[in-house]
Amino acid sequence: MFKFLKAFQKDESGAAMVEYAIALLVAAAIGTATFTQMGTSAATNATNACNVISSSNANC
Repeated sequence: MFKFLKAFQKDESGAAMVEYAIALLVAAAIGTATFTQMGTSAATNATNACNVISSSNANC
């Protein structure tokens, strides 16, 4: 049993998988936040463009 615990302590393959999973989650969170912000900015720009067009008596 003691040998098994020592071998388990030295095995780092599980730790590497956890590190990759955390890195993937961080990258996904950053990507989601970035695309959300870009979508909000695009919607605001489209609304502003529509308002400018509407002020010149055209339909948006």
